[in-house]
Amino acid sequence: MITAILYAVALAQPVPARPVPLQAPINWRSAPLNGGIWLYRAIPGGSEAVFQTNLGPQFTIRCTLNVRRISFMRAGAAPGMLLRIMTTSSERTLPVGNTVASFDPVLDAIAFSRGRVAVLGAPAPILIMPSWAEPARAIEDCRK
Repeated sequence: MITAILYAVALAQPVPARPVPLQAPINWRSAPLNGGIWLYRAIPGGSEAVFQTNLGPQFTIRCTLNVRRISFMRAGAAPGMLLRIMTTSSERTLPVGNTVASFDPVLDAIAFSRGRVAVLGAPAPILIMPSWAEPARAIEDCRK
């Protein structure tokens, strides 16, 4: 009887949401790039590089000059959710909206990645972007 009651109580408890694994579902190094372009723009207080597809902005690297810090934003990801940034030389997991110092090694890995950079973070699918000059330019703005 007590076992049945404990079992019923356990079933009534809310099930915690399982974190979405940050494992790439495919080999991102050889998968096709997502269609889109990088845009660089000056913004009040800094600059940003935005990867945009036909669905709009998908990934943003933003430099905030007064504090010399860079933040990463992914379409559909709420602040605090984890983003896995993958380059040809390294991988790093960071919460959305958190910032890194302008000389953080992940920024060099992004700027010098060979051909592609990938970002994975729920709920959006993996984003595989070409390595263009725009992210390096926004990064360099914060280092001046």
